[in-house]
Amino acid sequence: MARHHPRTVIRRDHPRKTLLVRVLLVLAFVLLVLLAYGTGHRYGSISRVPINDGSDEFRARISELETRAELDKQTLSTLMESLAQSRGVNTELEGELAFYREVMAPEELAEGVRLRVPRFGPTADPLRWRYELVVHQGQPAEARFIGELKLRVVGRVQGQPVVMNLRDLDGRLAGQPLTINFRYFQRFEGEVLLPPGFTPERVEVDVALRKPKANRVSAAHDWGEVMVYTL
Repeated sequence: MARHHPRTVIRRDHPRKTLLVRVLLVLAFVLLVLLAYGTGHRYGSISRVPINDGSDEFRARISELETRAELDKQTLSTLMESLAQSRGVNTELEGELAFYREVMAPEELAEGVRLRVPRFGPTADPLRWRYELVVHQGQPAEARFIGELKLRVVGRVQGQPVVMNLRDLDGRLAGQPLTINFRYFQRFEGEVLLPPGFTPERVEVDVALRKPKANRVSAAHDWGEVMVYTL
């Protein structure tokens, strides 16, 4: 029987070479890790998606609502002013309508010119008074009335009788009587300045017509009858 001898394999090991290979492998691994981290960090910074929590949109919505509220407030204020003006106009129109109804009252539909009772209202100055005079036709007619109106305030100064003409008391008239020229009615308004110490007692009104025909209409009223608190 043949005998087999075991083969012995001799492998030479160099400790320094083995250590160098291991060191190189470790360094290569470390470099790969560092390279991968650097690459990921760089691309991650570029492609990072910003976080939006909706606060900017919320603030923009608040600003929009505040602007709309301010506009609504201004619009409401404008509407309130317009409403107040409309009410003032309506009140004035209602007053005019009441005046027309009074002027054209059936009990006063007499032929010719009619004189309304003059009205004198006080002001902050006790010597200054506002006045209102109205003349109108009685029965409706197409004729135009032309003439002059004169008013006198009769009173006393230190117990002595004094007669004051409207044309001298109202500086705007410059000494001229009031001119009448109307078809339906005519209203005169102004202010008179009474002299110091003058106590009014009576008001006398005189109308002298030239057209449609010559005519004269006169009326007299006590001061208490013509004096009103508001005018």
